Parts: sequence; C-alpha cells; structure tokens
Amino acid sequence: MSGRILVHCAVGVSRSATLVLAYLMIRHHMPLVEAIKTVKDHRGIIPNRGFLRQLVALDNALRLKRSS
Repeated sequence: MSGRILVHCAVGVSRSATLVLAYLMIRHHMPLVEAIKTVKDHRGIIPNRGFLRQLVALDNALRLKRSS
C-alpha cells in the first residue's frame, strides 16, 4: 500500500516532525540519520534536543532488536 498523508500542527517543526521520524524509523526501517534526511528533503524541521535524545534511544533500540 502506498499513499500520502498530511501531518499538521501549528508550527510543524518539532513535535510533528518527531512523530514522522519515529514512524519512518519503525515502519520503514530507516536509521535516524536517513529518516532526518528524508524529511528534510521535503520540509524544514527542527526537533528539539529532548525529542532528538528520544529518537536516538529509539534508533539504538531498533538496531539492537533487528540485529538479534
């Protein structure tokens, strides 16, 4: 299945971007750096440090899960 989806929020540079990055990492098996590049190719994003720390933790957890 393929398609498009609109993620909308007031500013759209931190919270919604973080959700989209997590979705790409989990459902499309993208590493964090690749997910960030993919989103930045379409929209300016600026996840805050706290969200980035959580995404790094998610990236590490997904790598461990997939390698075992």
